[in-house]
Amino acid sequence: MILKSFEIENNIQKVAQYKFILIYGENIGLKETLKRNIINLNKKAEIINLYQEDINKNKNIVLEEINNVSLFSEEKLIVINQTNEKILNELTDILDTRDKIKIILIADLLNKKSKLRTTFERKSNLAIIPCYNDNDITLRKLIQNELREFQNLNSNFINMILNHSNLNRKTVLSNLEKIKTFYENKILSENSLDTLLNTDRNELFENIRNAALVGDKNKLNDLLNNFAFVNDEALLYLNKINYKLIKLLEIHKEDLKYGNLEISIEKMRPPIFWKDKPLYLKLLKKWHKSNILEALSYLGKVEEKLKKNSTLNGLTVVKNSITNICTNSWTYF
Repeated sequence: MILKSFEIENNIQKVAQYKFILIYGENIGLKETLKRNIINLNKKAEIINLYQEDINKNKNIVLEEINNVSLFSEEKLIVINQTNEKILNELTDILDTRDKIKIILIADLLNKKSKLRTTFERKSNLAIIPCYNDNDITLRKLIQNELREFQNLNSNFINMILNHSNLNRKTVLSNLEKIKTFYENKILSENSLDTLLNTDRNELFENIRNAALVGDKNKLNDLLNNFAFVNDEALLYLNKINYKLIKLLEIHKEDLKYGNLEISIEKMRPPIFWKDKPLYLKLLKKWHKSNILEALSYLGKVEEKLKKNSTLNGLTVVKNSITNICTNSWTYF
């Protein structure tokens, strides 16, 4: 049964009746959005993430996951990523699964002759959602919908977001996440938005933030000396560190449920990019809940002082604060 992606995006409940869903196509960002929304729809389920490569190595792995009794939930949602025609060999074995098991298949572009695609298109009890590439119109609608509660949203802001995304939905979604985090008051500002979306500078400051949180003082000093800070962006830098600390705190809260940091990272929504997982594990072992709360309290007071005292040199304060985060030293100025 073919389902239209825009209809599912607007009403995810339409897939609730299906136990097997194939999401395929070139639009990586849309596929990730649909996958995340389906996972959120099945909040009570234990999420199992597999890859086609895992199945190639062990053909019984899906059946094993289906039959394994979960410690966390009676329901299971098995996500098979980067799948292809080879999964057809396992489909006949897994289609007849118990009621509380759901399976999502994520694939790249499948042509019209694909047996996997035609199998899902022809059977009424299977759902298939093609994800074609976005265009200017679809991404504008996405931005308008996601930022509908924000003040000052106009065509200039939307153009700015699109210009920083190269018509890539995944980049648009990443930038929208930054906007929602930074503009807590939901009032957009053109100058700060342009700074926020500057990818090259963001990556450079990301290195600074990571060095500080890891506690690598030598690397941090080198990075601080070579980064061109902008005085008007002092609060933006502090907010970016805040964001990472809050993310670590959220994972620790998940860890209270599961008692396993790796599982807790997997459960995070929006999902943490796989390349960042080793860094998060390292940070979580260094930053315990009490340290994070101390750091957040410290940064909150620093931000308050900056807002109240216009004579302070914002860049000096930010550099000192970042160094203090690195050494867990909560001294003021």
